[in-house]
Amino acid sequence: MRTVRPSAAALAVLSLVFLLGTLTSAHHSRAGYDAAPGKLVTNNGVVSNVIWRNPHVFVVWDVKDSSGSVVKWTGELSSPTTMISEGMSRDTFKAGEPISATFMPAKAGTPHGLLIKVVRPDGKVVIDLSERRNLLEQ
Repeated sequence: MRTVRPSAAALAVLSLVFLLGTLTSAHHSRAGYDAAPGKLVTNNGVVSNVIWRNPHVFVVWDVKDSSGSVVKWTGELSSPTTMISEGMSRDTFKAGEPISATFMPAKAGTPHGLLIKVVRPDGKVVIDLSERRNLLEQ
């Protein structure tokens, strides 16, 4: 009786599929954010920190809730390279600077979101990704 052995080409193809599948699943989706129409949130706060590193840039800002307690919000942006192409730099936000942030909130209800638009009190738009994502019209 003859045993069937996989050929080298079949093993190579299976290895490639496995490797590519692993790589593509390594990057997360935006499934953790509530992208439903009308679900964008805007709040006003003061920048406390900016985390400028791969794979994402994060802006942390403090917002006073209805009881007067400070809540730290974290907003996720794209990679530093992408944000540079959008006109941002490490120095775009300074600690203590007031901002108005519009974001897709986390589905978990935590103070975290995917930043869409950030505006300074004088009305200057720092970043606006709404047109690209067609989000503010929803």
